[in-house]
Amino acid sequence: MARVYFLDFWLFLRKITLNLVVILCLLIGSGALLYLNEAWPDATFLECVINAFYIMTVECVPLPDRWYLEIMVLLLPIAALLVGAEALVGATVMFVNRRLRRGEWNKVVASTCKGHTVICGIGQLGLTLCELLHSAGRQVVAVDLDEDARGMATARGLGVPTLEGDMTVEGTLRDANVQAARYLMACSGNDLANLEAAIEAALINPDITVYARVYRASFASHINAALRQNINIFSPYSAAAEGILDEMAAANHARSQADGDTG
Repeated sequence: MARVYFLDFWLFLRKITLNLVVILCLLIGSGALLYLNEAWPDATFLECVINAFYIMTVECVPLPDRWYLEIMVLLLPIAALLVGAEALVGATVMFVNRRLRRGEWNKVVASTCKGHTVICGIGQLGLTLCELLHSAGRQVVAVDLDEDARGMATARGLGVPTLEGDMTVEGTLRDANVQAARYLMACSGNDLANLEAAIEAALINPDITVYARVYRASFASHINAALRQNINIFSPYSAAAEGILDEMAAANHARSQADGDTG
């Protein structure tokens, strides 16, 4: 639970960082302007900055005797209020999206991941991989064209950030933070889309290892021979068949050994 609260606080700080920087620049800049124009002749630079802070918070300070400084005193709290309000609204929208586990919130969460696995296409295969990786404690980001798909709902229930988008589009992959990911698994039912996403991900992040599902095992072997070493094309049907045959061979071997011991 503590980790969840820490993540919420960290994401809140990330969301309002730019606004805080703008307010700090307003504070220091207005303090410097007041000091250089001797708004209060005996005041130090620090005292001018403090007075600028009071002005921003609509506290009473002695008015400077120059008309342009008086205009600044009038506009400074309005500017600070607008910047602060924008930060508050942005953070509120983000935390509303947090409750739904959708939209901007998931993009922000994905941006904090590093060394994670991006799974594109949350059908039966993609969801199975997502569940297994999540249960193993790995960070996962799920991507699918249909955010309301059954697999996406299940992934959201696990607490996995889910993004709606086309995995062949660079912007979608960057939203999933592919540039910091360790693996990408393209598992949709569209072989060409899987290949396109695999190549696009490798272009964005040359260090990523990519697995792309295709229907035909022979097609997968030919593509593997032609593509980069960190892009792996696989056929789940071929892999499943090989797994079954390995299990059968192991069972037959065990049975033969048992028969030999009995004899």
